[in-house]
Amino acid sequence: MPARLAPFAATLAVAALAGCARQPPTPQLCPKPAILDGAQTLERRSGPGPTDFAWRATLTGIGGGCRYSGDGVELRYTLDMAILPGPGAAPGAGGRLELPWFVAVVDPSGTVVDKQTFSSTIEVPQGPGPRLASERVEQRIAGVGSGEGPAWRIYFGFEVDPEEGLRRLRERAR
Repeated sequence: MPARLAPFAATLAVAALAGCARQPPTPQLCPKPAILDGAQTLERRSGPGPTDFAWRATLTGIGGGCRYSGDGVELRYTLDMAILPGPGAAPGAGGRLELPWFVAVVDPSGTVVDKQTFSSTIEVPQGPGPRLASERVEQRIAGVGSGEGPAWRIYFGFEVDPEEGLRRLRERAR
């Protein structure tokens, strides 16, 4: 390259690099997902004792995020769970478990505006370790923009029958 073109080539290289160094997109603040306290476990028992559970499922985490569009917010979350066999499990029982769980959408005032129940079918864990599973949830909240979205809440939990729910409330009150 001739000597008089070298400064021009250096300027062109710097300009090209500057074009690649764009600002990263601003992260969007989404409705806050959480596992509802008291609804994070579900278990089945073979007897009344504290170690008589056949298996215990636990919601272990939530991942994902959202995207705002002109008419609302699109939510995409992954709900992780672990299923652990217990001492009350029948040896070599095998089979499948039905784990009912829910997603509740709560507006900024604390009002539940939507609740949907789902069911996951999981193979009964064999051996001492847990079986891990994930479920993906996609949902849309119409009319919620990026300004008010962070004030909304998305709650996940296991669905329990009313008797179990009352038992849990009594235990928490102690």
